Amino acid sequence: MTLIPAHSTPSEAASAHWYLVGGGIAALASAVYLLRDGQVPGRNIHLLEQAQMGGSLDASGSAAEGYSMRGSRMFGPAYVLTYDLLAQIPSLDDPEKSVTEDTFDFWQSTPWYARARLIENGKALDLHASGLSNRCRLELIKLMLQDESVLGARPIEACFSADFFKSNFWLMWSTMFGFETWHSAAELRRYFLRFLLLFEDLATLQIIQSTRYNGYDAIVRPLLRWLSARGVDLQTGVQVSDLHFSPCAGGKAVSRLDCLRNGRAETIELAPGDRVIVTLGSMTADSSLGSMNSAPAAPPARASAGGAWALWRRLAEQDTAFGRPEAFCAHIDQTQWITFTVTHSDEHFFQQMQSFSGSSAGCGGLVTLKDSNWLVTLHLYHPPAYAETAGQGGAAYVWWGYGMYPDRVGNHVQKKMSDCSGAEILTEVFTHLGLARDIPALLASANCIPCLLPYTTSQFMPRAPGDRPAVLPAGSVNLAFVGQYCEIPDDVVYTVEYSVHSAKLAVAGLLGVDPALPPTYKGLDHPNAFMSALKVILK
Repeated sequence: MTLIPAHSTPSEAASAHWYLVGGGIAALASAVYLLRDGQVPGRNIHLLEQAQMGGSLDASGSAAEGYSMRGSRMFGPAYVLTYDLLAQIPSLDDPEKSVTEDTFDFWQSTPWYARARLIENGKALDLHASGLSNRCRLELIKLMLQDESVLGARPIEACFSADFFKSNFWLMWSTMFGFETWHSAAELRRYFLRFLLLFEDLATLQIIQSTRYNGYDAIVRPLLRWLSARGVDLQTGVQVSDLHFSPCAGGKAVSRLDCLRNGRAETIELAPGDRVIVTLGSMTADSSLGSMNSAPAAPPARASAGGAWALWRRLAEQDTAFGRPEAFCAHIDQTQWITFTVTHSDEHFFQQMQSFSGSSAGCGGLVTLKDSNWLVTLHLYHPPAYAETAGQGGAAYVWWGYGMYPDRVGNHVQKKMSDCSGAEILTEVFTHLGLARDIPALLASANCIPCLLPYTTSQFMPRAPGDRPAVLPAGSVNLAFVGQYCEIPDDVVYTVEYSVHSAKLAVAGLLGVDPALPPTYKGLDHPNAFMSALKVILK
């Protein structure tokens, strides 16, 4: 890891101003590290966010109008940096308990144990066997043992025979993490090694941890409260459109930010010694919401001219060390999803799912409809999913789902998922669950808000060296990149942990100190974990 020039001491870096472009979890974590590890005064830390703080870790709405969350997050024992970061952040409800403590307490009281992980023809499947042939087993083991440099930009489908993608193992793994056959084989390998401990619990998901509320209430709101109390400058309505550089000793330095503040052009001049941390790309850019009666707007043909992708494009045009965004954002047909959030005014559906699955709400983990053309997966939140309904006796029952093939026509609703309203999506899902007779009553109590996300799995697209830039790009002395689109060897994207990891590296690098990171978990370094995974593969 390259640190900033020796003439810039940690004390000088701490007295500088820090501009954090983007307000997602990576930027929020960076601000925490600056305060905690760098002793930077809060007034010197400026978060510049175009929309809502929290980035892709968002949630909105109300019980009356319906809730919406574009994504949902899962956690586990490999999230060492995330839990360390949140260990000193007071939880939303109890200032005497940290977010980490609250998450563990909730996990212990409401653990996941899926009994209906895969559904086919309205019935839960027996998942004691992986469904892998001997050939598929050898292919899986070969991928894990192969060096990443050998895989290069190969897609997953180039590494496995067709039978592998018909197995229950692949179906459970791919729908849990979001992998498609055309995604990066190198990234899948990283996932296998990082989550080797999960193999044994793939059918039950009992190793997975979830937060008490949705991610925004459980994580983002406590972080914002903690940062605000320490004087951090949190600015919304600010879109950074370009960075300008000036030559300096050791390379070049960001000297100016071009912005649009609530639509009006503005520049921010940096003083010598100031630092910039940029969140690259966005999983949720250009997203659109539908309603119970309308489908979301169609995705753009190309990533929008404004926002995170446009900024990355401009940077990449200036320097090859800043990566190649087109590798990730130029394949909307291969990266888009439909997610949907459902709010019920009564518990009728939750009761039916409890009877069907044998698990109470919040404990059933993920349920995937194997025979769904859209390949729908859903998850019921333990009430209350939103903090505002806590203490209201479960006034709103919330569940969330996603379809991995939104361009396919449904089995029962003869439309593409991307063209469906919330009511049509529910009709399809309820029919798959064997609840066709109850559809009128269930729809009467439901408010389903679908969301089209053009870049949900963009970080999984096949990549070549240099497509993802380093956290500390070569040749720049006061710039770092964070988020899901920078390169951190061995770690896995599409996780909160990756964003926090990038923040830790960025802050330590720009402060000129050792990040003091624990080693990234690699399953093959742990023989017991590998043997447990091997037993699952051989079933």
